[in-house]
Amino acid sequence: MISYEQLLPIGALMIISSLSFVLGVLFSNWPYDYYTLWDASLGEEHFTKALEHYKNWATAPSIITYVLHGVMVITFIGCLIKIFKPTEDTKYFEYGSLAAFVGASSIYLTNVRVGAYSALNGEWGEVDQNTGLAVIAASETMIVFLIFGIILLQCGLFYAHYEDSQLKINFYIQELKEKLAAAEARETAPAASGSKNAAAPVEKAKTTGVSSNKTKATKSKKKT
Repeated sequence: MISYEQLLPIGALMIISSLSFVLGVLFSNWPYDYYTLWDASLGEEHFTKALEHYKNWATAPSIITYVLHGVMVITFIGCLIKIFKPTEDTKYFEYGSLAAFVGASSIYLTNVRVGAYSALNGEWGEVDQNTGLAVIAASETMIVFLIFGIILLQCGLFYAHYEDSQLKINFYIQELKEKLAAAEARETAPAASGSKNAAAPVEKAKTTGVSSNKTKATKSKKKT
């Protein structure tokens, strides 16, 4: 049975991998968004290209949209895994990651997705077409920053977990070495004590024998 601690790296992998996919999708829009948000000085031509791009995005086959939304669901599941039993040290990072993802998803649904349908229908509400295309580009930029924040948080948590595991391993190894050294010391102490006790009677016997010989020699001298 897999434990919750073993699920945490899987949740982090789900978050990072799925968000990396979303970043790739947004990066594919950058050649069009750049000239509608960052450099609008090159004329109407680039706004027209961006408009056609988002029209194609709005009319893309449903399977493409389903894949993108499925990847976003994977991110959401990974966040739920991470916040199921967070520790006191990590809970704010996990909650922050989930909040940032909810914010990015809301921006996508309300600005980017709706903006693509506005490009298709030509209905931009209270703004003109060029401003609406710039709003789409700005919304995608905000999503990119939020995604980068989530990825940095998850990578930082993964590194902190790795360092904590290494410290615990080193601590347990050092503790085991100390216990082995203490056990060896206890085993060698009785052996040394036993050899001393065995040598004591021999020394005593030698001392007794010498004393006896001296006594006999003294008696023989008195007799003579």
